[in-house]
Order: sequence, then structure tokens, then C-alpha cells
Amino acid sequence: MKKIWHLVRKELYQVTRDPNMLRVIFVVPMIQLLVLGYAITTDIKNLDILICDLDGSAISRDLIERFSHTEYFNQISQSCKSGDIENHLFAGHAVIALVIPRDFGRDIETRRQPEIQVLLDGQNSNTSAVALGYCNRILLQFMQDTMAQTMGRNPALARSVRFIEPVNRTWYNPELKSVYYMIPGIISILLTIITMLLTSLAIVKEKEIGTLEQLLVTPLASAQIIAGKTIPFALMGFIEMSVAMTFGVLWFKVPIVGSLPVLGLLAATFILTTLGLGIFISTIVSTQQQALFLSWFFMVSFILLSGFFYPIENMPRWCQIITYADPLRYFIEILRELFLKGAGLDVLWPEMFSLLGIGGAIFTLATLRFHKRTT
Repeated sequence: MKKIWHLVRKELYQVTRDPNMLRVIFVVPMIQLLVLGYAITTDIKNLDILICDLDGSAISRDLIERFSHTEYFNQISQSCKSGDIENHLFAGHAVIALVIPRDFGRDIETRRQPEIQVLLDGQNSNTSAVALGYCNRILLQFMQDTMAQTMGRNPALARSVRFIEPVNRTWYNPELKSVYYMIPGIISILLTIITMLLTSLAIVKEKEIGTLEQLLVTPLASAQIIAGKTIPFALMGFIEMSVAMTFGVLWFKVPIVGSLPVLGLLAATFILTTLGLGIFISTIVSTQQQALFLSWFFMVSFILLSGFFYPIENMPRWCQIITYADPLRYFIEILRELFLKGAGLDVLWPEMFSLLGIGGAIFTLATLRFHKRTT
């Protein structure tokens, strides 16, 4: 252990003496967390809507007011000139168009079935689906309020009709803030970058400048060299995660309901995986540039298959099977469950054992390759 400690101290000294490395490790991730915390969001607001009112009644104007006084839509025009709707949708000036037909108000007053035409720009299917959901919600509320007013003027009708009044309650994220969902994912990505990328670059850098060969002629076994090269970056990973979590709690007000010791234990299993990948990359490349490109290949693949941007359930079946080998998938799920639900090992043990299996296999393979390259 004394030999390993001397090597760990040497690695830590080498990192801390380089101001640029310290900025990369601590300053850059905080900037990324701040920017991505605001930029990456599933909330869709301020959608441009074009409303064409062919009725011009008090009821249709009331409906238009409901679309105007909401954070979901920005009304851009009420023009009904020929071709305006098509031109706005084609040019991307509006995501959704609403056409209120003639006699809309009369149909409501006479209790006929009113119709409204809703046109969507389906280029972005997710945005279009969300916009349609917002639109349907506003129209449903409008019809309920209008019918309630009609029944108020006709007490006999009011006694025979009863509306369903849902009572909604959202657990774990009552305000439905997407930042609570995104920040744990961003922290996972930052931890992956720090541990995997820096580990691979540090070992390859030793190769390029020739100091790795000097280590190999010392009375240190391969396992001791690997421990001495990886422990400093594991410590940096824990420090990085702690700083990022503190920033997320204080700045973005993200709650941490779960146990911090459990989080530390599960983070250690994830770091085992990323450190193993860093060592493995260093055994198959010869330059830092190659290590950088290969590390980015793994990281981009992990991020896209982790469910961070796209739900895994929406992926093809063969792609879902591949995600089981993605350690980032499990760690993002762990952080979200711990942060918002306070889940413990009784719930997260499948993710923990999956990470242990992946990490153990990768670290063993990387160690064997490193030992082979050094003999």
C-alpha cells in the first residue's frame, strides 16, 4: 500500500500543479452544468400560434383570450387571408394554427356539436404532440366552463348533468420541473467525462513522454501501477460529483431525498466502470489524440443509449437490448431515483449489480490487456 500511496501522491501532484488541468476538472464542468441545466429542458412553452376567427362572436373572442393568456402559446396573428395559414406553417412562423368556423358561437348556444380546425406543423413530432395536448386541454376547459354557464341559466338542465371533476396530485416532482429530471443526468455525464477521459489521457500521456516505461522498471506490479493511476481520478470524480450536486441543490433547488452514503456506494460502482474503460482505451491507442477520439465515441454512444434524451422504451427492441450494456443508463436511473424518490438499496439493487457486473468485466479486461502490454 505504501508504494501505491507514493504513486497516487505523485499523480495528484502532477494534476494540481497544472492550472489548465484544474480548470478542465472543476471550472468547465460547472459552466456546463449551469448552461445545460437551463438549455436542456423538456418543458415546451411560448409556441407560436396562428388563430383565424371566422365567427367573430363573443364566444369565439373568449376562446381566443384563453389562448392569448397562457404561457404555452404566443399568438402571432388573427389574419384569415387566403393562404396565410399555409404560408406561416411552411415558413416556420407558427407551430399550430387554429381555425374557428362561422356559426361557432351559435352552435354552442344551441347545444349543437361545434367544430374547430387545428393544423399542426408536424416536422418536429414531439413538439407537435405537446402543442396538440396543450390545445386540447384549453379547448376542454373552455367547453366545460361554457356548459357550466349555460346550465347556470337553465337550472333544470343543471340538475340533470354532472361534470367529472378530477383531483390531480403529482408525486416526487409536484411542480413538474424538468430541471429536477435533467440535473441528475447531467451530473452523470460530467462524472463519466472526468473519470474515463482523464484516465485514458493520463496513461497515454505517460506513454508519449516515456515515463510509463520508467514506472515499469520500478518494483511495482501491474496491479499497483493501475491502482496508483486510477485512485487519483476516482477521488477527483467523487469531488467533482460532490461539487456538482452542491451546485445543483443550491442553484437549481434540486432536492436530494435519498441517502448520501448509498449514493456514494453506487457512485463507486459506476466509477469502477468508467475507470476500467479509461484503462482499456489506453491499452489500444498510442497517442492522446486517438484516446480523445475513442473516448468521445464511447461517451456519445453511452449518452444516446442511456435514455437521457430519448426514452429507452421508444427505441427499437434490438437497440433496447444494447442499452443493457450501457453503464450510464443505470447510473442516471440511480441518481434520479435517489434525488427525487429517496430510493434505497432495496429498490436500486438491480442497477447496483448491473454496474458491478459491467464494471468488473471491463476492469478485468482492461487490467489483463494492460498487463499484457507491459510484459
